[in-house]
Amino acid sequence: MKPKMFLIGGYGWAATSPLMYTLQRNAKYAHFGYTKHFRCLWYPEGLRAKKKASHIYKKVCDGTWENYKSLEPSSHRMNLTVDLEPLRDFPRHHFTKLVTGNATLSMYMDYYHALHDHVISKGYKSVGDGHTGYELHRFPPLFYRTLMKEFDVKFLVIVRDPVRRAFSEYLYKLQKVYVGRWNSSLPCAWRKGPDYISDLHHAYKIFGKDRTHITVMEELWEGDGKKELSSFLDHPITNLWKNLYSPDRGHLVEFDKDVPCQAYGQNLAELTPQIYNHYRKKYDHIYQAWKREFVTLPLHWGKPL
Repeated sequence: MKPKMFLIGGYGWAATSPLMYTLQRNAKYAHFGYTKHFRCLWYPEGLRAKKKASHIYKKVCDGTWENYKSLEPSSHRMNLTVDLEPLRDFPRHHFTKLVTGNATLSMYMDYYHALHDHVISKGYKSVGDGHTGYELHRFPPLFYRTLMKEFDVKFLVIVRDPVRRAFSEYLYKLQKVYVGRWNSSLPCAWRKGPDYISDLHHAYKIFGKDRTHITVMEELWEGDGKKELSSFLDHPITNLWKNLYSPDRGHLVEFDKDVPCQAYGQNLAELTPQIYNHYRKKYDHIYQAWKREFVTLPLHWGKPL
């Protein structure tokens, strides 16, 4: 029987982190290792990914990675004590081998084979990796074909109402300008927006429909999405991590140490009905594509709160 690997993708500002906290900390379904987005193979040249992996490795070795900046706004590290406790007796040499030299697919799979066997012994059902995001085009089809020969892969993507997701992204970037982290003018408020359905079809081609699931943030936290997710994972998902975006407050989301990833800049402006309706028209193609695929829009989508 192949070891299980769970790949999770998201579109940013759609509660990907609370979902991963749920699966690792509450449901004990998948363990993602030392951080949320490891991305050791993310970039073809490997330089930026290599730097990040080496940074984490050094801090793991010197004992400072646990809780490092974990409660700061916009933290996605997943390095709380509860996250790292299951890894205390994970042999360090697996991590050493991964960060030594240039990362290769073979090294990647060796590392996740070892991590899988370790977390299974701790009661988890699968190893997890958040590196794929929704940008599946970053890797050639051969990468996924090879991965699926070695692992029993499931892929999940989480989405959110397009206008409210874009507004959260805008506020995050606006905050960066205000605090001087960006030397630029005010960010563009609204980009083209993610093509949920096109990306979903691409995932179907890679993993197959039976191994791919799309979950809607609003329905997962407020509707019957837990039942569908539990069925897909063949594992009960009942206790969801706190999600500041749902029920959606529309504006003024204050810092919360339990979900610091969602606090950065979210209290700068209000998404008024007037603003929502204006950009609802601009993003109409996303809503229409969803309706062509699933007939109806998800809970709360397409209208101001």
